[in-house]
This record gives sequence, C-alpha cells and structure tokens, in this order.
Amino acid sequence: MAELQIPEVGEIVIGKIVKVLDYGVFLDLLEYEGVQGFVHISNVSSSWIKNIRNFVKEGQVRAGKVINIDRHRGQIDISLTKVSQSQQREKIEEYRQAKRSQKLIELLAGQAKETPEKAWAEVAEPLLKKYDSLYEAFQIILTDEAALSVVPKKWSALLKDIVEKNYELPEKTVKGQIVVSVPGPVGVESLKKALLAGKKKGGKSVDIFYDGSGRYGLRATSTDYKNAEKLLKSVSDEIVSQTVSMGGKAEFAKVEE
Repeated sequence: MAELQIPEVGEIVIGKIVKVLDYGVFLDLLEYEGVQGFVHISNVSSSWIKNIRNFVKEGQVRAGKVINIDRHRGQIDISLTKVSQSQQREKIEEYRQAKRSQKLIELLAGQAKETPEKAWAEVAEPLLKKYDSLYEAFQIILTDEAALSVVPKKWSALLKDIVEKNYELPEKTVKGQIVVSVPGPVGVESLKKALLAGKKKGGKSVDIFYDGSGRYGLRATSTDYKNAEKLLKSVSDEIVSQTVSMGGKAEFAKVEE
C-alpha cells in the first residue's frame, strides 16, 4: 500500500470541516486524499471564544497553516489564525480553479475520445511545465494563442475552443489606503506629484481617490489576486517614495475585505 502523502509544516492547506467539538475542529484536507487535520480551539480565532460553533461550522471550507506534525500519533495540527483573509481567499480560489481546470482536461479528453490520463500527459503536463497552474495557462490562452505552442497540434484547436467556452478574463480587486502629508507652501503641489506618479505606475488598472483628512484610497484590479496585490504594492511604494523624497510622510495599509 502506498504511503499517504501529507503536507509540510508551514504549508497553507485547504480543508473541509467535518466535525466540530468543544475543544477543536477536524477537517479533511482536500489536497491530500485520506488525510485529516486538527485545529485546536486556541487556533480557531484570535479573539476570545465562548462558543466555538459561532466561528466554525461543519461543511465549511477553510484554509489554515500546518503548525505541527506528530507522526507517532498520526496528527496534523493546523492553525486558522495564522492565515490572513487575503491568504484564505487566494488559497480557496486557487483550489477551486485547480479542480475546475482538472474537469476541463477531462472534458477535453471526452471530446477528443481519448482517456483523461492521455489528455493530462499530453496537454496538462506541458502547460504546467511552462505556467504555475492550468488556470494561469487557460487565462493566457484567452489572450495569446502562442500559449498553445507547447500542446500537440491534435489537441490545440479543441483546447482553445473549450477554454473560450468555459472561461472569461476575471477581474479581481484589492484595496488599500495611504495617509500622505507634505509640509510647506508647496505641499499641495508635491502631494499631487506623488499621487500622479503612483497613478502613472498603475495605469488604468489602478484608481486613486480622496478618502478624507489626508487619506487616499487605492484600488488595483487584475486578472488574479496575486497580480492585483503586486500592482497595489508597486503603486503605494511609488507614492511613499515620491512623498518622502519631497520631505513629506506617507503610510500605507492594505484594506481587508
């Protein structure tokens, strides 16, 4: 019998809650077949818990970080508190897209009258060698047919048709807020220059708007959360850098949703 594959300490995993007890939660790790994890009540929430069922429910899908593995007891300890809202959202989105991509490969195999194993070997594996995920590959195929070059020609036309029918370019948005001040008689003009530099850095994918009392909201949009967050950081870093260079102060904070 093959040994069960288990995650590593520090890894962010996704699981479906299958049992809620007064002292903790058991969940099935969806990326590791046949493996369960345990979340002690102290790792369910950073706030005080009177009733654990106000924080978690059976059937929920949650992301958590592996904090300990006891191979002797066969227990994988997981913390929900060590995963931020953005990490939670990204991990769940990543898992759902991976499952959807797998289904698409199965659909491709059916339409080509081939086995799923052959479709995976000849289509999925070449794409995964070039891209971080099938989802990323499919998104790129929507805008650039050259992405199909790693796929054998007998699959490419059918894959392109299936991708176009099942995917559309998504828009993911992340938000932040920056507090900016530039003293002196040229403060207003300096502030405008800093904000314009940030806007130029982000282009049409970033909105900057006044949020009251020296605060400005930032909103970055991209096809996935990672790219949107990179864009938000790039713009905020530019505004902070420009402001400081003109003798001002700027502080950025991401807005969790």
